[in-house]
Amino acid sequence: MTFSTIDILLLVSAMFGVYGLSANGRRRILSCKFFCDVFFALYLYFLGGYTGTMSAGIAALGALIQLASPDKYLGKTLKIRIILAVVLSIAGIAVLARNLTDIYPFISVVVSRFGELSSRTLIIRAGFLTACIPWMIYNYSNEFYLALGFNFLMVIALLTGIVRNERNVKKDQVL
Repeated sequence: MTFSTIDILLLVSAMFGVYGLSANGRRRILSCKFFCDVFFALYLYFLGGYTGTMSAGIAALGALIQLASPDKYLGKTLKIRIILAVVLSIAGIAVLARNLTDIYPFISVVVSRFGELSSRTLIIRAGFLTACIPWMIYNYSNEFYLALGFNFLMVIALLTGIVRNERNVKKDQVL
């Protein structure tokens, strides 16, 4: 395995991802996620992973919409964002999917979309953590091993972010 100039896109994506997922605050997480998804989509495009490219593009669009929506309007745009993610994912599956493995990135997009709907950073991180699993299967099946390493790095960043930022959050009182 040799390092190519295309791999720089993955490294830039990883930098945004690691910083964003270990950062505190919804806006910072989602803005870094947007840039992470854009660079990851470009990386997968140059590798020939077109279903992954479309999925990362849909994820970037979702992060951009989330970023543009103030917290008080999250509930009003809920249905639009979910419908948009599902419709674009179904269209991507219909047009680009050649086998079962190609469906996994689209599943990941829909799962992470539900996580982004919350204003709580713990739920956002938990949604992203769950969405990493289908991406790992996709990258492993298509032999995108550097991207698979990127996924492991994102899991570590998510877990670090949860431990670092969520440990001081007040817990609900159980009666």
